[in-house]
Amino acid sequence: MMPTSPNSKQLRRGTCPDLSKSTSQPHHHHRRVKTTAAKTPESGAVQKALSLQSSVKLRSKMIFSFGLLVLVVAASSVQSAAFFEDRPYHDEPYHTVDLDGVNSTAELTSQFKWSKSVISYRIMNYPVRVLQSEIRAAVRHAFDAWSRVTNLDFVEDTRTIDVDIQLAFEGSNHQRRGQPCRYSYDSTLAHAFFPEHGDVHFNTKYFFTEDTSIEQFINTATHEIGHSLGLLHSTSRDSIMYFSQTSNLFAEPQPEDINAIQSLYGVRSSIPTTNRPPLTTTRPPQTRTPRPRTNTDLCTLTSYDAILTDHRGNICVLAGRFYYNLNESNPVPRKAIAKWPGLPAKVDAGFTYRDSKTYFYKGDQYWKYSGLRLEQGYPRPLSQAFPGIPPSVDAILLAKSGGFHAFKGPQYWYYDIGKQKPVEWYYPKAIDDGLGGFPKKLDAALVTGEGRRYVFAGLRYLEVGEDNKVIGRMRDVRNDWFNCA
Repeated sequence: MMPTSPNSKQLRRGTCPDLSKSTSQPHHHHRRVKTTAAKTPESGAVQKALSLQSSVKLRSKMIFSFGLLVLVVAASSVQSAAFFEDRPYHDEPYHTVDLDGVNSTAELTSQFKWSKSVISYRIMNYPVRVLQSEIRAAVRHAFDAWSRVTNLDFVEDTRTIDVDIQLAFEGSNHQRRGQPCRYSYDSTLAHAFFPEHGDVHFNTKYFFTEDTSIEQFINTATHEIGHSLGLLHSTSRDSIMYFSQTSNLFAEPQPEDINAIQSLYGVRSSIPTTNRPPLTTTRPPQTRTPRPRTNTDLCTLTSYDAILTDHRGNICVLAGRFYYNLNESNPVPRKAIAKWPGLPAKVDAGFTYRDSKTYFYKGDQYWKYSGLRLEQGYPRPLSQAFPGIPPSVDAILLAKSGGFHAFKGPQYWYYDIGKQKPVEWYYPKAIDDGLGGFPKKLDAALVTGEGRRYVFAGLRYLEVGEDNKVIGRMRDVRNDWFNCA
């Protein structure tokens, strides 16, 4: 534990306001910072309003937004007045709900844990004002603190971005593995994601200013990594995971935290081996020279069923029983059921939502995958989870708000996750009337990892802006996407 001076800043954790209308990313944790913003009349200079003083409030909160779960996990918001009142820990509904409104599990910790013992991480970028070596040492300290007490080894891997936990210093609006991500408030200090998507983002607005210290960063990083490993908040004041901290800047798990993490991963049975490479990366990476794609099966396609980005960011084209990975240098047809077990042939539409869950629609049913695993109880009736959306859609186009447009023939519907009745009475609308410039009938729609949106009609496609207006002119799919000669 890092020593604190009598004058050190005090930190508190507490609740944040109701965000039932929020569109923030799922499973992230919020911190709020109390500040003073006094003005000196004589000089007219504004005193530092963003200094970390007096208290920091932390609390996790799950918010059900009509079928979309928003779990607010580690936040810091600047307040010029008193903090929100603390609320009992046990009054929070710790049940996960996905886009379709289905609970994944009744107990968070039983679902959100790593399925392996060697976890790789990478610091994606570094803040100004602090040496990179200091940041690496602080992050290493935080990971080692957990590794010393349970059967998890953490390995820093700077050779690839495809690591288990990405740590990054980001501004308010940023990217998370190619998908749009943002803090719930302008004053959020950091947020973290539960396994097995345990990324951690630190707000550059606060890390590092002249008023933040390495000790505060270590305390925050250790707390956030606890969430990345699957821990909830504690009711004990003597805990790194306690939701309201008043004075202690713990730098390592306390007895209750140790019991909690060991209930997930067991008691440490050997000396931590955090300096060795991950077991899954012992084989050196192979390099190959890309071959020109000419006359592959992909280039002979005259139709397809869906185009989507999978949970790892690969763009896949589905046609009948097969799929093609467009991120490969020479895509070959592979059986879709081998990638997504249980998936039927000739799906109607597919997309990967911002929580990395992948959905496929066919007829009046839909399939939901966590990674490449079909979740229990699927397929399910489309009408129960997405009322107002017709069966046998042609395409689904995700919107930045979290909703989506569903297309069928010359008509479309909009599904609004923020409304009690997600599809308004005036739908369907004609594509010609509401979405000028779109093809009269779509075959697929796609949102890339960079957030760019496209609609496809046969072997032609268009890019679409956030305002649903067409960008540019119709282009050729085979030339631009299939890379055919």
